[in-house]
Amino acid sequence: MALRAWDTDRGWKAIQQLHLRASPALLRRVRALCASRSWRRRALGLHVASQLQQRRRTEGLSAPAYALDATQALLLAGLEDVHAEVVRAAVSGLGHRPHPDALASLVELAGHADSAMRWDVAVALGHYHGPIAIDALMRLAVDADPEVRDWATFGLGTQQTVDTPQVREVLWHNLGDADEDVRGEALVGLAARRDPRVVDQLLAQLGPDCLVYQLEAAEQVASPLLLPALHALADGLHDSERKGYWFGCLQSAIEACSEVR
Repeated sequence: MALRAWDTDRGWKAIQQLHLRASPALLRRVRALCASRSWRRRALGLHVASQLQQRRRTEGLSAPAYALDATQALLLAGLEDVHAEVVRAAVSGLGHRPHPDALASLVELAGHADSAMRWDVAVALGHYHGPIAIDALMRLAVDADPEVRDWATFGLGTQQTVDTPQVREVLWHNLGDADEDVRGEALVGLAARRDPRVVDQLLAQLGPDCLVYQLEAAEQVASPLLLPALHALADGLHDSERKGYWFGCLQSAIEACSEVR
């Protein structure tokens, strides 16, 4: 099914099911797929390898990775494949199963002509650390493609904790982005670094139409100056609106800004 329904919802669901069925026999099958002459089979093998999990013994606990070393080796080899879709599968997998030997190739692929490849790289690089990973994310955060900018800004602002003037400059630049999600991720990233300029931004943005981004940023920056705006938001809600994730974020922001620091 995963191969017949390639790159469809049915195909991805089949791959997700395979992730949960890790076994020596399945690993042998994955290795055979990765050695196939068909690029679709090679890509499928890497997509399966990237998230193979040991079978859960206890309900609710996350399952550890299955055959980590072996699957990382397959993914690293996939970076050298001649077909771009196979390389994309390897890049995606090395975000799920990071390996230091992948970083140089990921940084090089950050300049790929295909925005889909750059998007995969932006997602993966959030799981890598060090100056060259940060530099690549900063470049991708100002990419021509908004989806690439979105993920790179999230990786730079939230997944990474590095706080330098250069990182803040990129995040501040992205506060003016045309894309709403990019702006939101930049705001959260600056708030996580307690950039004092965020308070004025939030005072201008905290209103009935604000998103979770603004509430998360308010919680992160935790400034008492935001309390009047946050309480005004809460007071303006109907009873039916006092539930759900957005309302939970509002409550968390009020609690954080109310704490004496």
